[in-house]
Amino acid sequence: MAYNTNTYFIFFLPIVFLAYQMTRQKYRWVVLLASSAVFFWLISKYLIGWAALTTVLTWGGGLLIEKLKKEGKGMKREEKKQQKLKMKRILTVFLVAVVAILFVLKYTRFTVGIIGRVVGSLGGDAELFSIGKILVPIGISFYTLQAVGYLLDVYWSRFEAERNVFRVGLFMIFFPTLMEGPIMRWTDTSRQLFAGEPITFDSFEKGAFRILLGLFKRMIIADRLNMAVKMMYRADAEFTGLMILVVMITTTVQLYMEFAGTIDICIGTARILNIRLPENFRQPFYSQSAAEFWRRWHISLGTWFKNYIFYPVSTSSLMKKWNKYGRKHCGKYITTVVTSAIALFPVWMLNGLWHGPKWPYIMYGVFYFVILLAEICLEPVGEAVWKKLHLKTGGWFVVGVRMIRTWCIIFVGEMLFRANTLGQFADLMKSLFTGPWDGGLLYGYFPNVGLEPADGVVAILGSILIFLLDHQAEKDPMLYENINDHHFFCRGMLYYAMIFAIVIFGAYGVGYQPADLIYAGF
Repeated sequence: MAYNTNTYFIFFLPIVFLAYQMTRQKYRWVVLLASSAVFFWLISKYLIGWAALTTVLTWGGGLLIEKLKKEGKGMKREEKKQQKLKMKRILTVFLVAVVAILFVLKYTRFTVGIIGRVVGSLGGDAELFSIGKILVPIGISFYTLQAVGYLLDVYWSRFEAERNVFRVGLFMIFFPTLMEGPIMRWTDTSRQLFAGEPITFDSFEKGAFRILLGLFKRMIIADRLNMAVKMMYRADAEFTGLMILVVMITTTVQLYMEFAGTIDICIGTARILNIRLPENFRQPFYSQSAAEFWRRWHISLGTWFKNYIFYPVSTSSLMKKWNKYGRKHCGKYITTVVTSAIALFPVWMLNGLWHGPKWPYIMYGVFYFVILLAEICLEPVGEAVWKKLHLKTGGWFVVGVRMIRTWCIIFVGEMLFRANTLGQFADLMKSLFTGPWDGGLLYGYFPNVGLEPADGVVAILGSILIFLLDHQAEKDPMLYENINDHHFFCRGMLYYAMIFAIVIFGAYGVGYQPADLIYAGF
């Protein structure tokens, strides 16, 4: 069962909503926990035990840290220092335990395989390092990050540890966020999860609209392009020149519509329950730099890395010493570049690894590390060039150039992300600069990727509509939340139009293969 299936919409959600509404307010969170456990079980069966173990470790670690913190309040200075050191050790133990579960289940086979290849290249028996497939519970990367954030926030005294293990369990596996996020922070969502606010007409309408929007993105665009994208990355595919640009753009659009569409369904589901999840996308194609792109794309992941990796590294005692030394002996520019490089490197290495044990994902992290560092290094040069040309940095020309440059970075990055191997990505990049560049060749290629002209037209028109809506949302950030401010008749016409569009133009039935929930595998 996934968010885009009939089982989810026809059976699971109505039962959950009905049970939730019929239960007394103070116990509604129990309904959400039971629903989340059933959802997890239907997808991963007994592997829910791993999520339960991570939950218990997170809950127990938080309580132990909280206990040591309270005991240290009445201690003398030297005793407090020892108590803090003890707390840090306890935190480390529980963080290692939580992350170790993720590593063993998700990365053991990849790591052992690398060791085996090294041993084989040295003349050893690589077969000794061959292990079978390890089953991984759904959403493990998402709830592990939430567990790490919870433990660190308790240690940093951002809130007191929760005493009820089942409440921590709901936070960890809340079903709308389990498969693709967004990644939650306890301080942002815990009150809403346990408040048990009733479903109202207002919350239902706002949530249903987001769900319809998500289905539009998925079924009309992402699912329609899914087969084409899969065939574009098959081993025997041979594209050159202009067609590689089509591959890049199609890959990016399909991934965006799949991921953003699924997130809309997740946010809409929670919104019906009067739970406001954090937004995960904010018109990413309006970005004027790679850094801005990552402030708009997969926002909850970027925020997590910023809060729990980038800031702790950049504000560490070692970095403070370097900043003091660098500004005195190397100058502000060199100091800033080195500080940025040191803080960004672990962020993007972990970002690539987080997506999965696959070399294209790891190099995806390296790619953005290099790009972001290059932006920091070249920013003064860019400002000088625009000033020399007497162009305003906020003017339409400069903004347009920056956006096109950022689109090129995004297209290359998503092609790397989607490639099956680094070799395939290298071949595609090489073919980008290989002729012929005759646009007429597109007509010869499209039948080979399973995309009929009518499908292409529907996908393009659907994408235009979504990007026009993104344009409106860029001007009005509360566009979706305030949808019911418009006249009831106009809203009704919009809802009916979306429903009929999905029914008539949605890709489903015999011959169509729905796009996989890509991030569910992470």
